[in-house]
Amino acid sequence: MLRFSYLNAIFREPWMIEPETAAANRQVLVGLLQGLEFTPEETVASYAIGHKESSRIPYGKKVNVVNLLGTMMREDGDCGQIGTRTLGQKIREADADSSTIGHIVVVDSGGGASNSVDDLAEAITAANKPVVAYVDGLMCSAAMFAASYCDSIVAHNEMDRVGCIGTLVQIAGWPKEVRESDGFIRLRIYADGSEEKNGEYEAALQGDFHLIKENTLNPLNERFKAAIRANRPNAKEEQLKGRTYFAKDAIGTLIDSIGDFDSAVDKVIELSNINIQKMEGYANIQAIPSCEGLVMVDGTTTLNTEQLDAIENALERAAETETANATIETLNGEKAALQTKVSEQDAEIATLKATIAELNNRPTPPAQAAHNGDHIAEKGDNDDPEGYCRQLIEELR
Repeated sequence: MLRFSYLNAIFREPWMIEPETAAANRQVLVGLLQGLEFTPEETVASYAIGHKESSRIPYGKKVNVVNLLGTMMREDGDCGQIGTRTLGQKIREADADSSTIGHIVVVDSGGGASNSVDDLAEAITAANKPVVAYVDGLMCSAAMFAASYCDSIVAHNEMDRVGCIGTLVQIAGWPKEVRESDGFIRLRIYADGSEEKNGEYEAALQGDFHLIKENTLNPLNERFKAAIRANRPNAKEEQLKGRTYFAKDAIGTLIDSIGDFDSAVDKVIELSNINIQKMEGYANIQAIPSCEGLVMVDGTTTLNTEQLDAIENALERAAETETANATIETLNGEKAALQTKVSEQDAEIATLKATIAELNNRPTPPAQAAHNGDHIAEKGDNDDPEGYCRQLIEELR
């Protein structure tokens, strides 16, 4: 069910809108009034992009993207349209985030209600981070008004349309005194002292547009043109009379350049004045594939989860290698000690072998008679006990 307040806003407000957009919206509005039902669109008011989406954006930083699409209304619409009050709030919220370096307002709008401009324009003006408008189709009338407050305007291609700087109102009704052919009378009667009430409206219905221009349209339009003159000082006076231009014919006046979306990102980075430097040193960290080419932003390097995991894995491998090297060193020490001990034992064995050889080469002393049947040798005979024993055995035979 279409809200009454939304219809009221459509019919109540003067419009700053490109004519083709107005004609298309008229058909939609007629359908709504006749009960035609629309499936609400799932429109994203804003989203953030970081290094993953655009390598130009430093790690840990992001750009806030706001969508100014379709017919501009102050409040959110019943069919999914995002109102400029919501868009302005999205800019304020993102601007307060320290990781946000700037904003891009993607514009594809032929304009809309005159009261839809201020909420968005005020948010753009209040932003501490740069705001760049990126035209992707139309930037006309109220959309041109709001986008003019951005720090720079980039159009997607030469044939995008911009401008249509002007204000209009469309009214319908009967004069205050109407007599139908069948005698039916329509009257609007004003109290004494209310002579100027609805004066612009009544005069316009009679074909006199002086009052409605002087009291309503002209002040709004002069405010519109004053904003363009202030925000786009190179705009030409002939561009402020309502004509719509191709982007290629408005470079340096209504827009600043033509380029792709990355050009808008580059402009945000340029205007953000963040100090981006290639990180010097730390060769071990930058040798990790995901950390190659790290930069420092205002003296700080920010790592994402992928990079932190890669560094953690590298440190774990380094720790494992260090432990393995320590184990190898210990084992090599133990091996050297064992080799020394073996060498010492080999030397001792060699000494013992030499001693045995020397003993075996000594001459056998003569056998001595035992006393009282005792086989105990006299003093000195035990110098060669083995020989002595052999001699005794021979004698016993």
